[in-house]
Amino acid sequence: MYLRYVANSVSNSLKFKDFAQGYMSSVDGCLVEPHVRIFADAIVRGCKIGGYTYIGAGSYVTETKIGRFCSIGPACRMGLGKHPAREFVSTSPVFFSTGRQCGTTFAQENAFCESGPIAIGNDVWIGANVFVADGVTIGNGAIIGAGAIVVRDVPDYAVYGGVPARLLRYRFDRSQIEWLQEFKWWNRDPEWLRANHRAFWSLADLMQAAQVKATPFRQEETD
Repeated sequence: MYLRYVANSVSNSLKFKDFAQGYMSSVDGCLVEPHVRIFADAIVRGCKIGGYTYIGAGSYVTETKIGRFCSIGPACRMGLGKHPAREFVSTSPVFFSTGRQCGTTFAQENAFCESGPIAIGNDVWIGANVFVADGVTIGNGAIIGAGAIVVRDVPDYAVYGGVPARLLRYRFDRSQIEWLQEFKWWNRDPEWLRANHRAFWSLADLMQAAQVKATPFRQEETD
């Protein structure tokens, strides 16, 4: 297992720019923009990950599109699949899946969609031990409290928490959210972001800084 980790880590470090992969983590079949960190013991499969994003230790993330500037805490679970909860008499996949999850199956065809893509916007903060159900979309700027179970879509700049996760509040008022959605600062050139980083301490300061022309984000190519 250690040799497999080393081979996977070296391969990804050559494939992606400014990419770091923590001890015994695994990253396969992913498209990754520059400046991404995957912490120890995480498993990441079939994901698209935007720049300046990190995934915490011990997380399991599959078939998920993750935007830029996202912070995903430790021990999160995304893309674990789903079972039928209505209409089907049994939740066991032996009756509806040819995947042989328990080593055998009675089914001759797949009668239930067991997975669905997850979409996470830009500048999303997901706390520790969060579960996100298949097919869920989390909007730009959202915050998910630690330990939440997210089973429905989360609006832009909403703060969700609880089991199941519910709306606690919005981070900004409607006009401010509309401005942020239109400005899309996560697509700005990194040099502009660096030069104006103090403006991000206050929305009013960012709005003022935005009056100066900002060039689009220059995506750095990866192999």
